[in-house]
Amino acid sequence: MKNFALYFMPDISGFTDFVTHTEIEHSKHIISELLEILIDSNTIALKLVEIEGDALFMYTDKIPTFDELITQSEKMLDSFSTHLDLYNSNRICNCGACSNAHNLQVKFIIHYGEIAYIRVKDIVKPYGGDVIKIHRFLKNSIASNQYLLISKETMDFYGKTMIETGFEEKSEEYDFGTSHYFFKELKVEKKQIKQEIIKPAFSPQIYEEILIPRDINYVYNFISDFRIRTSWYKLVDRLKYDELRLNRVGTTHTCIAGSNVFRVETLGDSQNSAGLIYGEKTADIKNLKLFTYYMTVLSKSTDSSQINLEVFLEFDEISNKEKEGILSMVKMAWKESLKYLEIEIVK
Repeated sequence: MKNFALYFMPDISGFTDFVTHTEIEHSKHIISELLEILIDSNTIALKLVEIEGDALFMYTDKIPTFDELITQSEKMLDSFSTHLDLYNSNRICNCGACSNAHNLQVKFIIHYGEIAYIRVKDIVKPYGGDVIKIHRFLKNSIASNQYLLISKETMDFYGKTMIETGFEEKSEEYDFGTSHYFFKELKVEKKQIKQEIIKPAFSPQIYEEILIPRDINYVYNFISDFRIRTSWYKLVDRLKYDELRLNRVGTTHTCIAGSNVFRVETLGDSQNSAGLIYGEKTADIKNLKLFTYYMTVLSKSTDSSQINLEVFLEFDEISNKEKEGILSMVKMAWKESLKYLEIEIVK
């Protein structure tokens, strides 16, 4: 007896150009997050067969209604687009990958057909002509990078017509013959979400300026890179962070200083007209309600930048003597940090 399934493939448009023309270190993190967003938006019991670079090959033998199928595509599209809008707002990096991620789009290929399975060792996967067919549909002549394509077999199964659904009909020549499908372009409105830097309503207790013989983007990326942070940042001994995620506004990491552990949140604005601003804050330091710092990087020339450091300490109810002692230690730690920063950043 034949078995049937609904095959479903979200595919990221612009992936090849994005990966080959931008920094791979950041592009791989961006793509992995987007694929995870699509997987997490699954509402119709889709099973993930495999990740195929920029696409997800999924299927379900629990056939949804046509409306559920359309809603599934819309949900994935909305989650995908919202994530990119938020990423563009919260990013602190201006590299090619980070600044061009918002141009990525997504298309959906859906096909209803026969399903069989093949086992190789402990791996079981769908097998057959219809598996080949949905992959062939990825290659088509649709003049758009964001659309929903539904095979004629799927439309026939649901008993839907072109007029009823508002789709357009096309046909393509493939190695297995002529195949018909229906498609509809998907449009979303880009949201401009602006992050605002809101500094404490008092003057910083620590303010320093240093000149660095490096361009503004190099300096900004250096101070925000967790991998090299402890080479110059002498307020902590170690950092723990998710190496599979990019540092951006709102992400958190853990700082360890001796036996003390602090949960730290990233602040910043890489698109500020006053300069590139990077900062962090934590409420986990003893005797402090909040510890916040900002490093504003200003361009002085094509190969020279200035860092303006502002450190804000909001104390608990402690004596003035205790406050002075804490402030003195923090000042010394920052002076040492800036000294090492000047050395490390020009190596």
